Amino acid sequence: MSSKVLGSVQPTYLAWIPLFERMKMADVFIYVDDVEYTRGSFNRNRIKTANGPLMLTVPVHFDGDSKSFISQVKIDYSHKWQVPHWKSIEQNYQKAKYFGDVFSSVKSILTTKHETLADLNVALIEFFRQYLGVKTPCYRSSQILVEGLANEKLVNLCRHFGADHFIVKPGTEEYHPSEFFKSRGIEFKYLIASNKVYPQLYGDFLPGLSILDYAMNCGPNSF
Repeated sequence: MSSKVLGSVQPTYLAWIPLFERMKMADVFIYVDDVEYTRGSFNRNRIKTANGPLMLTVPVHFDGDSKSFISQVKIDYSHKWQVPHWKSIEQNYQKAKYFGDVFSSVKSILTTKHETLADLNVALIEFFRQYLGVKTPCYRSSQILVEGLANEKLVNLCRHFGADHFIVKPGTEEYHPSEFFKSRGIEFKYLIASNKVYPQLYGDFLPGLSILDYAMNCGPNSF
């Protein structure tokens, strides 16, 4: 009997390369959007400019004492963030090899009025997933009728999709105790980040950027 591998991660704005590495490693992938949002997380990422990294941040309606899930956090459109974001991308990547492939789709997603942060983040990730040729089927946990909290929910998601392996990073035993999963019939597969080095604009290689930087420079089906 062949094993089936499930991966999951919280959807982040203009997500970074390791998310897609985890997705590619999985047979089924879950956007975990029904976890609590914390200030300054999931709504920002970095692109590269001639002057170094630039952080792009999506403003959201969020009270520091809120217990809202990522899927419930609404984007704050009173701040005119959309045009500065796509203009920053255009200005800094118009000389990238695959700018013409990527920019119009990203601009279209950014200028669409998504209600929640999760809606926006998933739309962007799905575009890059398809553009880069990652074929793993993906689902949002908030739209799956699976009960439980934290690791219990992850185990139940594995069972829901018939997976007997779950992807974790080394050194996350504190968050994902292996014995908890193993006792419930779920083994771990470990994701070792590749730390991809690829051609970039503007001099020396800068790691830890949005997947947008990789896509603009490396092109379709390259992942």
